[in-house]
Amino acid sequence: MNELAPYFGFATVSLMMAVSPGPSWVYTVSTTLGQGRRSGMIGNLGNSTGILFHAVAATAWLSALLSYSATAFHLLKFIGAAYLIYLGICAFRGRGVLSASPNRSFRCLWQIYRDGALVNILNPKMSILFIALLPQFVARSAPNPEIQIAIMGVMHAVIAGIVHTHVVFFSSAISSRLKPSGRIQSTMRWATGTLFIGFGVQLAI
Repeated sequence: MNELAPYFGFATVSLMMAVSPGPSWVYTVSTTLGQGRRSGMIGNLGNSTGILFHAVAATAWLSALLSYSATAFHLLKFIGAAYLIYLGICAFRGRGVLSASPNRSFRCLWQIYRDGALVNILNPKMSILFIALLPQFVARSAPNPEIQIAIMGVMHAVIAGIVHTHVVFFSSAISSRLKPSGRIQSTMRWATGTLFIGFGVQLAI
């Protein structure tokens, strides 16, 4: 059971990341509102592909760091804890993104997929997030830490894809009537910020 604990912990933080509105949320919502459920799901697939791109890059980079320097790896873990606290503060101060107006210009499915992937591939915060987050749950003494890193990267892509699937169906159901309440957005920001800071403090101490 102890061997699965890091995966459960990572899945929890990954879910927190996935439900926190960001650029991929804006893309998923606007694509679904503008072109329907199928286009929204294609864009969702593109978003997950972009996450896998960063997961592969993080696996290669962190695996090299693991074999090079234990001190640097542990320093990176402390930086990651600080980054989680920073994300929590940003969540407290952030603004809702669900009010983005839909784009009514129709595009082919390949363009939707490509743009969805680029939303995450070209987002520098995604790579920083992977590099800061993954080491928190990887044991340097593990037999194959690079496999552990790769599995967690795929886990995040799957979790984000499931969350965005719910976003697609929600957006499709209410269509152009999407007007989320400010109170709901505020509650989401405070809950997410509190959880991020809590995880960061726990990891730091």
